Amino acid sequence: QKRDERSIKNTGIRVVDFGSATFDHEHHSTIVSTRHYRAPEVILELGWTQPCDVWSVGCIIFEYYMGFTLFQTHDNREHLAMMERILGPIPSRMIRKTRKQKYFYHGHLDWDENTSAGRYVRENCKPLRVSRGPVPASHRPDQVGFLQETSIMHRNVIEITCFFFPSNHGGLSSHRLNHS
Repeated sequence: QKRDERSIKNTGIRVVDFGSATFDHEHHSTIVSTRHYRAPEVILELGWTQPCDVWSVGCIIFEYYMGFTLFQTHDNREHLAMMERILGPIPSRMIRKTRKQKYFYHGHLDWDENTSAGRYVRENCKPLRVSRGPVPASHRPDQVGFLQETSIMHRNVIEITCFFFPSNHGGLSSHRLNHS
């Protein structure tokens, strides 16, 4: 997609919305965050904690950088299909734990790529290609030690974000991601 060239003059992060903020010990409603920025565990009603906020921030930063929403949909099954198309399969432990089994068949997302929605996802959601090798210092995230504790899908969104917003501080990263 063609996008307007933009440059960020101030990269400082500002907190935007505390509307659904809760303390860890308080009740957490099942569905939170704007649909387009929802983490897979929120869609699958597996509960949520701070990593879901990291997912949302990654989606927002992607949108700021690219000029379009990464997951442009209003349907949960299609949203999950987009996530799988871009980031790879939903982890099997998430599929086993969710009460939302209506989205799955024999442990896999129940999604038909031959429908109009399937063609839309195939044409508009490109899988990431991961290339192994040295990561240039300008593409290394500087504050991602916590990545070891988050899900594979969360790590991918964070790595996408770090690829598009390189840091000059060095740090932990094992892959360079290229959008194919």
